[in-house]
Amino acid sequence: MGAMTPQRLTIVTLTVAVLAVVALLVVPQLTSSAPQASADVEFATQPRIGASDAPVTVAVFEDWLCPSCAQFEANVMPTLKREYVDTGLVQLVVVDFLVIQGSDQVARLAECVHQQSPEAYWEMKAPLFRAQAELRDPRRARDLALTYAPGIDAGQLDGCLADPANLEPARRDTQLAQSLSLTGTPSVLVNGTAVSPTLAEVRRAIDAALP
Repeated sequence: MGAMTPQRLTIVTLTVAVLAVVALLVVPQLTSSAPQASADVEFATQPRIGASDAPVTVAVFEDWLCPSCAQFEANVMPTLKREYVDTGLVQLVVVDFLVIQGSDQVARLAECVHQQSPEAYWEMKAPLFRAQAELRDPRRARDLALTYAPGIDAGQLDGCLADPANLEPARRDTQLAQSLSLTGTPSVLVNGTAVSPTLAEVRRAIDAALP
């Protein structure tokens, strides 16, 4: 290879300088495009399990008709509950994020069950996700809820379902998700920071957040 002439050296230097400037401009944009979430988000009215004084809060934003949410429920939730919730390390919060047409009706059903009994909500949640293909039929979804949420009063549930006001909590939850720049379901926040919804990434984030 021949010796580098002053002209070539100048061109190379200018090229490197230009690339450096581009990197400074582009990298912050890529970073800022990631979901931003505040650790100060309040989840006071959301379904939750775990110790109220747990050092870590995991918030899962999900849609009842989302197939990826059903997979998360089946493959990630049980491990999170066993390793972190049951041991007092994590409080787990569920937030509705309506992204699929028709899921608002299932969210209202879940809201009505939760109003009667938070415990029944958690008993019903996993079985309802397993029966996800049947949830588009409101009557079938109601019957499944009564099957998997023992002790729920059917008359009170029907009255709740007839009230359009009980659609509002899920819609407010969706507005919260959008305000946090979340773009899909499931979305997971660990102490207010968005992480990839895989078991490995959620586990890594929890472990890093533990004192």
